[in-house]
Amino acid sequence: MRLSDRRWLGFGLALLLGLALLGRWAMHSLNALHVPARVETLSSNDASHEETSAPATVDPSLQTVSAGSASAAGNFRGRVIDAATRAPVQEFTLEIRDTSDSRNPVREQTFSTSDGRFEVHDLPFDNCAVIAMARGYQRFELDGLVCHGSTEDVTLALRPGYTLQGRVFDEATNDGIASASIAFREAEVGRFEGEWRSRVRVASDEKGSFVLDGLPAGRITLEVDAQDHAAREVDVVAGADTAPLEIGLSIGGTIAGRLTAADGVTPIAGTAGLFDLDREFGGTNRTDDDGGFSFPNLAPGRYKLTGQAEGASVSREIALSGDERIEDIVLVLGAGHSIRGVVTGLRPELLRNVRISLRGASDFSEIGVDDRGAYDLRGVRPGRVVVVADVNMQRLLSKTVEMPEDSDITVNLDFPAGARLSGRVTYGGTAFPGLNVMPIPLMEQGLFLYATTTDADGEYVVEDLPAGEYSVRFGRFRSERVRMSADTVLDVDIPDTLLSGRVLLEGGELPIVGADVHLWTAAESSPSPLRLYDHSNDIGRFQLRGLEPGDFILTVYKPGYRMFRERISYNPPAADMTVELRPDSGVEVRVRDAGTGQPLQAAFAFERIGDRNGMQLELQLDDNGVGHVPGELGGSTLAFAAQGYAVTTVQEWNGQELDLRLTRETEQ
Repeated sequence: MRLSDRRWLGFGLALLLGLALLGRWAMHSLNALHVPARVETLSSNDASHEETSAPATVDPSLQTVSAGSASAAGNFRGRVIDAATRAPVQEFTLEIRDTSDSRNPVREQTFSTSDGRFEVHDLPFDNCAVIAMARGYQRFELDGLVCHGSTEDVTLALRPGYTLQGRVFDEATNDGIASASIAFREAEVGRFEGEWRSRVRVASDEKGSFVLDGLPAGRITLEVDAQDHAAREVDVVAGADTAPLEIGLSIGGTIAGRLTAADGVTPIAGTAGLFDLDREFGGTNRTDDDGGFSFPNLAPGRYKLTGQAEGASVSREIALSGDERIEDIVLVLGAGHSIRGVVTGLRPELLRNVRISLRGASDFSEIGVDDRGAYDLRGVRPGRVVVVADVNMQRLLSKTVEMPEDSDITVNLDFPAGARLSGRVTYGGTAFPGLNVMPIPLMEQGLFLYATTTDADGEYVVEDLPAGEYSVRFGRFRSERVRMSADTVLDVDIPDTLLSGRVLLEGGELPIVGADVHLWTAAESSPSPLRLYDHSNDIGRFQLRGLEPGDFILTVYKPGYRMFRERISYNPPAADMTVELRPDSGVEVRVRDAGTGQPLQAAFAFERIGDRNGMQLELQLDDNGVGHVPGELGGSTLAFAAQGYAVTTVQEWNGQELDLRLTRETEQ
């Protein structure tokens, strides 16, 4: 069986690390405050525009118009230009899709025009996303538009791109591999980061040849997959003189075996899972009737193999090299002792949705509870584990315990009763539906609350909040401290204020796409600390909404560029700002396993500024475990962590290169 139903584990890792290190703010900040998008447009007399503005300002002929403005006109029109020279792009293709109903077909149309102008007629939908493609340019994407009835010409500014040719072949036969799948991403972007499902992907022809167009300049990573071969990632520097690539794929390794009862002989049918610890993804499959499982076409690396059946679980970590075949593995279930207990404090309708899981260095299981809330996890191996009760993605309660070698233990999980938090969220006085609402406890507790959402009238309800102090996040907006001891009503009107700007390459108008923009309150003792987050879109634009007047720290960063950090004073109305970034790879950091010296493939870095949380960075490490952190973090305390490893802290980092050896959690 192939490794199917893949699940990204990076989110779970970041979630756990955020809980342990940073109070979870970074993950909450990704709950976007959705407002109508704004798009760059040119004035009607801009057909022959030439760039004359100073580097520190935005071209005065560039304006912004709310994408929500519409009239009875029935056409969507605009202009496609070169983002660097502002000259028209004459040959291009547009894809327009309905953002409110994915079932509607995508409209695709190719244009050939001398002035880069386009007009699309008779669109059957209003709200849309537009993708522009042209040879020699990077793919351009912009959503949140009104594509039917807009009175303004939308300008799509395409960034120059490069073309890469290559061939995918079988290493054993040297024959080209047909229908291999090739995608690319910027090297500093994780495999499952951002809109990874919609990345440009091409297929090789019958000779294994392929052409990728629209690559950004600099270091990129190719993702190469083919049937009956191990997947591979290849780093390459894209540019005008990049030579054609020859990419060899092997059949890969195999991990196979069977599940058995505690006697090591009797077969048990269940599920087997395999998780790539280096690349942080994996999946599970049913075994055959005799408990057999097989995972072929695996790349070299570290894997965690799991088996589950009848409430028992077992796992094993395996290092796989080259085309190694590790078969006849026997996963013995029920060989350890049991953790039993009862889940209490929940209403009957919630109790039916409880799932109990066991997470630790060597065990994983997930089962339900009976009508009384009782559960029985069997075959638990000795060591420190975390028992987790998850109520259908509504709330989660956990306890960390030491599992003895020679006895069963009882772990009861009592969900605390609490108050009811409710209210209504408005934005500039208008109901705000579909917004994530997340109560964040400001005291230590084992309970984690998932986000709820506002209804069509902007109303929300959160049940059973334990007594204590909370800060409540409404999308990216954060409330003042709220003390919960009885039923509480918290109505919030998010200010209709905006701090916006563009992120550009230093000394020009070329937009930088995908830069992370963070803003937090400057005063360390602020009674209502605020953190907002956005990332620059395909025209380099970012928007931070819901600010009150005050002083803030603004940080803008994208790997491969110097980090911008500045204290700013905000007082609406505020003009658009321009942030220019200079290319800079940053300071080298090498991350390795302390025991084996083997390089790791993924890690996180967390910044601490005094008693406050700063940036969270996902480090993209190469085959030698080498990545980079921005030198502008010098003087801060940095915490480094990776899946399955203990946190390593560097106090007041001096800005010099780092050689980190992370210790496995089981070795503490």
